[in-house]
Amino acid sequence: MGGLTYASGINDGTLLALLQIDGWKMLSPVKHGDTIRMVAKVVAKKESSKPDRGTVTLDRRCVKQDGTVAQEMRATLLYRRRPG
Repeated sequence: MGGLTYASGINDGTLLALLQIDGWKMLSPVKHGDTIRMVAKVVAKKESSKPDRGTVTLDRRCVKQDGTVAQEMRATLLYRRRPG
């Protein structure tokens, strides 16, 4: 899922660090020839003590072509942000 996010370019120039992964579950195998996509939902955001950074927590799911969820996790990432 990290590779899919990287390839999308959505984090270019803003992602600073992966801080934490919680509840990572492998629910079904991903096999050669499967097509996968990532579904992510922002569940929390927080400003850090530094005015140019903040954390975003996402619920992420890896979904196969037939709709089966292969993996799920909650990830917390550190991003650059515009000062408030």
